[in-house]
Amino acid sequence: MYIIIYIPIYSYYLSKELIMETITQEFKIKGMICGRCLKVLNNELRATGAEVVEIQLGKVVISYSPNKISHSLIDKIIQENEFEILWDKESILAEQTKRWVINYIWNTKHDETLSDYLVEKVNKNYDLLSKNFSKIFGKTIERYSILLKIERVKELIENGELSFSETAYAMGYQNLSALSRQFKRETGMTLKEYKNLDKGMRIPIDKI
Repeated sequence: MYIIIYIPIYSYYLSKELIMETITQEFKIKGMICGRCLKVLNNELRATGAEVVEIQLGKVVISYSPNKISHSLIDKIIQENEFEILWDKESILAEQTKRWVINYIWNTKHDETLSDYLVEKVNKNYDLLSKNFSKIFGKTIERYSILLKIERVKELIENGELSFSETAYAMGYQNLSALSRQFKRETGMTLKEYKNLDKGMRIPIDKI
């Protein structure tokens, strides 16, 4: 006599969406140093279906499925916007230093020296920061800060809210003469000549 036992077999069908892996990854970005950069990159990454977890100058953290969004697509979006993913420590440090220099020029009262400010913010020896910056960007921190200061002065002149003397004080110059000499040397124009232009001639920060 045979006893036949039927053992039910259950098949489980999981949709690709349920088994799809999602990863969260941080990217360090070169050239991402202004508010416009944040908006552009945020919009384009979201358009792919990725979740932008965090975005700030020089860094973006996104959550995405590799099955839907390839690493090469992310890289393409970043490069098409004239940015670049940074992988090596020296480049990441140089970009970090650059962002703090910009912040110093635009958003501080210049009560302390730039070198002291950078040491405090980056928590690295200034000689190391300076040598690394020059190696990566081909110009010194001092030279870069001068170029930024000139663009900030142009902006203040165009805004018309401060006198030339007030502008010199706001930007940390010892006196108006020091500002005037540097502005003339860098632009070929006096402060007054620039103010009388029909249209400003500012250089975007990300192009300096």
